[in-house]
Amino acid sequence: MRRSLLCATLATSLVIAWQSLTVWHNYDGDWTALFHTGAFVQLPPALAAEDIYRFRNDPGYDGQFYRLVAHDPLLRRGYQPQVDNPHLRWRRILTPALAWCAAFGQDAAVDYAYIAVTLAFVFAGSYWLSRYASHPAWGLAFPLIPAVLVSIDRMTVDAALAALCVGFALYLESPRKLYAVLALAPLARETGICLVASYCLWLAARRAWRPALAYATAALPFLAWTAFVHAQTAADHTRFLGYPFAGLLERTVHPASYALTSRWLRQAAALDYLAVLAVWLALALAARALFSRAATPLHLAAYSYAALAAVLGQPQIWSEAYSLSRTQTPLLLCLALAGGSRWGPAPLALSIPRILFQLGPQWKGILRGLLS
Repeated sequence: MRRSLLCATLATSLVIAWQSLTVWHNYDGDWTALFHTGAFVQLPPALAAEDIYRFRNDPGYDGQFYRLVAHDPLLRRGYQPQVDNPHLRWRRILTPALAWCAAFGQDAAVDYAYIAVTLAFVFAGSYWLSRYASHPAWGLAFPLIPAVLVSIDRMTVDAALAALCVGFALYLESPRKLYAVLALAPLARETGICLVASYCLWLAARRAWRPALAYATAALPFLAWTAFVHAQTAADHTRFLGYPFAGLLERTVHPASYALTSRWLRQAAALDYLAVLAVWLALALAARALFSRAATPLHLAAYSYAALAAVLGQPQIWSEAYSLSRTQTPLLLCLALAGGSRWGPAPLALSIPRILFQLGPQWKGILRGLLS
């Protein structure tokens, strides 16, 4: 346990060092740049006076909306018009709510509390992975997981679910801790419900009906919160599901999702395609495990996430690696953690280069700053 704590501390310290360097050398020391707020995004009047960092000629990224959720988690301040999809964003309440609580509801502290909560999930995920893996040093790899890298860079909520997926694997033999993980996972991101369903199905297959019903109650906080959010926000008419494999096939057949006007974009498109192939490989490995009748809770979770990936038809999800590798991390991670095949970690490894490549310009800015 001591070595796992040391690995988690080192992993988190390296993330803090990276963030500090990029904020200092690329964003003039403004930590709000990590939320990647676009130049033309309208902020609520109560927050408009805050001098946050904005990216020129850029629509911004998801973190800018979760930042607003963290400032108004209970939907009392009327921030919905400034959020692209309130129905969806407020549903993923775990990280924003923890940030609001850590800041005691004070606007001036919420942004920094949000960053701290993300780092706390990095620490937890690194610690749990260090304890679960064959060697504690594997905990250092947690920040390299695509969803975690994107959260570190743009303050999305996905690091929380990635950490809880590892916690799910670790605490399968610890009922109370497992229940806590299952209760939190859907609140981090609604796809966390797959972990609850998979474990309950695993118990039901063994005719453990009473434990299955008990663990099913872990979904109640998510269901109650979802009902509250749906009552307070306009309906989400985004169509996420489609015909089986239609979204992934479309992305595979049309690999370039933007005009390839530079060498950097051509390299990015090639690595995007590698990330798409990683999803196909993950689906193939999940199918292979299914036909071999592997039925551990982690395998069942991987099957659930594979089925979800197969019917995701929303084009934006498949548009580029920051989106597709981030949203498919639970599938890739559950396959890697399930074991039983030496190829299990391969899809996860194939998806990492594109995310690291996206950080290249920031590395250049850091090096220029250090050398000057």
